[in-house]
Amino acid sequence: MAKAILRDLRMTPLKVRRVAKLVSGKPVDVAQQMLALDTHAASPVLAKVIKSAAANATNNEGLDEDRLVIKTIMVDKSKTLRRYLPRSRGRADQMKKRMSHITVVVEEKA
Repeated sequence: MAKAILRDLRMTPLKVRRVAKLVSGKPVDVAQQMLALDTHAASPVLAKVIKSAAANATNNEGLDEDRLVIKTIMVDKSKTLRRYLPRSRGRADQMKKRMSHITVVVEEKA
């Protein structure tokens, strides 16, 4: 079992979770193919984290790359950047730019 973590991605957790649900529990090669065809903005980022987790499993744990399966994908909330938009009469509205952490755990299927 090996994992890879991406911290402080400038994308909301809701958008990333939508893509993560598609590939959770699938073999790594199938997940990579699905993400290559997906049009969501989170797909290339998620593919990169899965590729890193697979490389960690192969190089550090000595697992077989062809038998790797995604065990879990966790998308957690990170910090929120607060920006302000000018409005009429000298007022301002707050805009929240949310960030997320992605954790991918892969394991070898027996």
